[in-house]
Amino acid sequence: MQFDAQRAFPYPVLRPDINDYTDGEFQVLVDFAHPDDGSNIHLEVQFALSVEEIADAVARGDAKFVVVVSCRDTYFRRPLETTQSSLAETFLAGDLRGEVQVYPYIVADKNISGFSCPLINVEFGLGPFSFEKGSVLAVDEPKAVYIDRDCFRPITSVFELVKNENINGPEWHVDFSGDRVRISVSPPLKEKIDKFRNSSKNRAILINSIYFAAVMQCVDHLRDDQGEYDDRRWAQIMRQQCHNLNIDIKDHDEYMIAERLLKFPLGLLDTYVFQESQE
Repeated sequence: MQFDAQRAFPYPVLRPDINDYTDGEFQVLVDFAHPDDGSNIHLEVQFALSVEEIADAVARGDAKFVVVVSCRDTYFRRPLETTQSSLAETFLAGDLRGEVQVYPYIVADKNISGFSCPLINVEFGLGPFSFEKGSVLAVDEPKAVYIDRDCFRPITSVFELVKNENINGPEWHVDFSGDRVRISVSPPLKEKIDKFRNSSKNRAILINSIYFAAVMQCVDHLRDDQGEYDDRRWAQIMRQQCHNLNIDIKDHDEYMIAERLLKFPLGLLDTYVFQESQE
């Protein structure tokens, strides 16, 4: 079943922005990852349900959580079921590619009779209600995630640090014209950075300086909306990571986007630099 906010059901269904229930929520969190940088794709799903009567039906085994994982690019579709508050599944690398949709539901696993809940809108009557096996009791909005190996790597992977004989001192330049963003520095500085970046402390400093500024500049170019860099690999990866993190490039400030893409790099300074200085 495809998600349709306007679809009418002959019985109450808990779903976003629809008042079949006067209160309560069914929310699903979806997280894809490449475990240990392997080729397979790992999915973790967390279910949050605040309507006690539906939760009781799941606990009794009368209903179950269901997510349908669908990928149009690979013609892949698989339903996953559980009565627990979370589930995990591993997919082969070839199963999922490009945009992947995850459709979350709560479905009756048996014929249910005598169901009542004070949160059900009185427009449906006072109940009790009956549901046939397979009836949808709750729906959350589908989650769209871009599956690309590069999307699971740190955003700094889109950058390439190179030396430029025409640059002197601490100055650095950024070139956005290639598939990777080239950060050019003088040969002596490149040599120093290569040696400097071999510890967590030093990488934290680099991320909060040169890379943070470079990410902000990339975001500025993407917000320009001229399409100049749309076919560049770095731009595609950044847009996909923003999508997966629910970041709107046009609505959020550049520094906030850079913070989230770099996974809040100030925390790295706190862990590897500030803490050390206090010892």
